Amino acid sequence: MRLFIAEKPSMAREISKCLPENKNIQKRNGYFIQGDDVVTWVVGHVLHQAEPGDYDDKYIRWRPRDLPIVPSEWKLLVTDSSRQQFEVVKDLIGKADIIVNAGDPDREGQLLVDEVLYFVGNTKPVQRILLNALDEKSIRSALGDLRDNKDFHNLYQSALARARADWLIGMNLSRAYTLSERYKGHKVTLPIGR
Repeated sequence: MRLFIAEKPSMAREISKCLPENKNIQKRNGYFIQGDDVVTWVVGHVLHQAEPGDYDDKYIRWRPRDLPIVPSEWKLLVTDSSRQQFEVVKDLIGKADIIVNAGDPDREGQLLVDEVLYFVGNTKPVQRILLNALDEKSIRSALGDLRDNKDFHNLYQSALARARADWLIGMNLSRAYTLSERYKGHKVTLPIGR
């Protein structure tokens, strides 16, 4: 079985319509079946970065002495609202022979699918489809030009670096500025981000 993992349901639907055995598309809970191909989706971020308190209970309370918070090993957690779809994707990855990353053709799209593959410990071959449009001609052309997903590892690394930098800045500076203002008597929370 070849498994396509799209970024969203609408993209999955359009891909399934253009697969070689273009007949009898079966819609299931969280995926489409088209012959030997299955198309599913990750609904955006099915995983999210752990909060400081997920790393250590001492970070639940905001204290200056705990800053900066820098994880020695980064953790991802399944997003509660996406848990059901995550389980569908995980199960399908386990059954697949080959996987196609069908995330948007940018660094975020690369990250959304790749992080799930890494999270579940995928060792199966992964290809990449680059879809700039969802019309039939564009999809069929892209299906004829599947690439090795490894060619896009730098996009994944770039998105991952940005996400972790956002976390470091947001978690540490938000706490630092908020604590500073609270010591001055202000009852505020100051979210800081890029």
